[in-house]
Amino acid sequence: MMVELDEVIRVGAITVAALVKRAVHGNAFCVLSICGEKYPVAVLIRRADITMAFEIDGPRITLDELEQRFPGQRAEFERIAITDPSRSRQPWPTDC
Repeated sequence: MMVELDEVIRVGAITVAALVKRAVHGNAFCVLSICGEKYPVAVLIRRADITMAFEIDGPRITLDELEQRFPGQRAEFERIAITDPSRSRQPWPTDC
């Protein structure tokens, strides 16, 4: 199972993304079967140059704890939020 940054969404000056666990399982007894799962484990929010992290059920996570549990994910989120807006999307069309 791996944890990765899901799609980054920008709403005005706020940037939001979830950290998700993904897994693929398979077996080949009589028939080949493969299934996958994806579920959020944390939410990252960046506003006014401050990054915050929360457990998916609500409690805040310190940024040190976030780095310890999910190495490199904060840096990737901040890189996208600050320097790579092409990797984020608006939640609705802006050309209406």
